[in-house]
Amino acid sequence: MNQPAIRKKENMHDSWEDAPSQKEPITNWQDSAFHAALEKLQAEHGNAADSVIRLGEAFGRGLYNQRIKDKSPDWTIKEWIEGIQEDVCKPLGTEFTFTKISHDVATTFMNRNPLAQTSQERTATSLFNFGVMHGLFLSAFPKGELLINEIENENHQPELIFKIHASAKDKLERERVIRAFTSMKKDDGA
Repeated sequence: MNQPAIRKKENMHDSWEDAPSQKEPITNWQDSAFHAALEKLQAEHGNAADSVIRLGEAFGRGLYNQRIKDKSPDWTIKEWIEGIQEDVCKPLGTEFTFTKISHDVATTFMNRNPLAQTSQERTATSLFNFGVMHGLFLSAFPKGELLINEIENENHQPELIFKIHASAKDKLERERVIRAFTSMKKDDGA
């Protein structure tokens, strides 16, 4: 077997969950995970929106474990932001504008999201991206929570709020997120 054929065979994986980060581009993982989430949403089994978020969270936890976990045992929110921007967002082509960064809270808008630009399913990409960021954030800050503020920027993206120490009320955010993204879909006429 020639050398390129051997390399190609070594890089074959059944899903993004099976592939180590060094052997498969991160965008292929994201596409695979998102398509699995989209299939769940289209099949409409049980709470499909929650399933899309959960698949995004699993993808986010996997990214954290394989790409940024070993960089710091004790993250500050600023270090975490720098880590995900360099090792996750940049390779995926996503871009965020952080409007506030303090010792326990950060707020941001997503400026660029190639996944949303290539998909017709705005709600699915919103739910999936929320799940990814939720998985990334809770991996670093298990006592925290990712919240959304329904105030949108000029790109119709809601503000994301990362809180290192979440209240009991904050922990109930998942249902509000699902309602918010579902209502965004209705507002768009989809």
